[in-house]
Amino acid sequence: MLKGKSIIELTDVRTNKKEVYEEENLITNAVPDLLRLNPMGLMYPIGESRITEYDKEIFPIAKKCYGGILLFEDKLLEDPDKIFAPSDNQIIGFASNDVNQTDALKRGSANLTETTQLENGHKFVWDFSTSQANGRILSLALTHYRGGKYFYGDTHGKDPFILLNRTYFYNNRELSDSFNGCVEMDLENNSLVSIWPIDEKSIELIKLKVPFTSIGLDDSINGKANYTEEKIIIDVSEFFSQCYEWYETCFYDGEDGYWYGFGTKREKLVRIKINKDDYSTKTDVWSLNSIRLPTLGRYNKKTSSYCHRYSYCCIKNGYLYVIGQYSTDKVYKININNPVDISIIELGKKVDISRYSGEYNYLYNWGDYILGFDFAIDKNDQVIVKDDPSYDGKLPKYLMTEVKTIGPLAIGFGGYEEKFYKLLYLHTPYLGTINNLSSPILKTADKTMKITYTLTEEE
Repeated sequence: MLKGKSIIELTDVRTNKKEVYEEENLITNAVPDLLRLNPMGLMYPIGESRITEYDKEIFPIAKKCYGGILLFEDKLLEDPDKIFAPSDNQIIGFASNDVNQTDALKRGSANLTETTQLENGHKFVWDFSTSQANGRILSLALTHYRGGKYFYGDTHGKDPFILLNRTYFYNNRELSDSFNGCVEMDLENNSLVSIWPIDEKSIELIKLKVPFTSIGLDDSINGKANYTEEKIIIDVSEFFSQCYEWYETCFYDGEDGYWYGFGTKREKLVRIKINKDDYSTKTDVWSLNSIRLPTLGRYNKKTSSYCHRYSYCCIKNGYLYVIGQYSTDKVYKININNPVDISIIELGKKVDISRYSGEYNYLYNWGDYILGFDFAIDKNDQVIVKDDPSYDGKLPKYLMTEVKTIGPLAIGFGGYEEKFYKLLYLHTPYLGTINNLSSPILKTADKTMKITYTLTEEE
């Protein structure tokens, strides 16, 4: 079993006085699950190409899977299965397995001289200058080295995921629609629900079995499982008639017993609420006064050769988040059941929506955050915007659905032109260890900080 220990040294640069803190920690299931889980068989190298070089991104385990560190303002829940920090626990600092060459105020550097392999484990050493990671620190955690570069995003970039594998099935529009219209994934029951607009009057709701965690004897890794699926046609003509175009809409799981659809027409937001039990619907048209929203989503018509689904908004905790149409320096937050409850999240500058082809999710949930091309929003609607002019960010390429997390992994579906993709990601800013401090440490601008973290293998 692994055992972890940390030593934190604060040195006052004026007096050279040192403060030393020593703590032991809990090893979580993040890395063991990364090496154990195999959702839909996607951990096997069976994709169209070697998407990720596992020997560079996962191995050796010490340098890659535990190669980063995260510092938090408050304590973390000491549960080996709670492997992601809530976004309202402020990140104070982070570092990776390299030397930080930027002026990022939260990111420290690996001490490459003192970091070394031990006889029965590994010793990690990180240094933080007087300007880095200032604030109250009450917990720390080892993480993937990529998670230690930017966490979920800082002013220089973001790197919260690695695409581990991508399998494809070619030229099957029915198959693509069944998966890429996904609004709900149930990993426990190995099932999926998808919605796809058919025409100006109806949507197709599909329920099918998917071998997320249990692969059957005859299941295909590339295509769909060999199970009977349920197809239901629902009349939504009232909803579509109120929208600009019936195919310029979006559908999501409200996680409250309903699926929701949204469309726009001038200064109006059109909403449909679909009961999960009896499929009854309710359509509302809400006036937003002077607020004009952009197209919220788009589905390729069934007559098209390609299955493309674009999402320009997302739902989180009962609110619809969408970037302004004419002012991309704002995100509107609208209660999906109360149109009076609207707030504006100021981004501080106009942001890019997208930059590359093959990007379909322009605003999406990732862990406890909402991510855009060059910004992140936490659960308290605090914003981090990238301001490095050399930043060349990315959206999850080819992904058309929300992802579902299983351990440190995340599953999604998408495609490009005639291809349908099953996508497997590594959610990189996981908590590989949890180290709660006995008392808070205050790192200030007159102190440097050195963290020595050892992981040892013991009987």
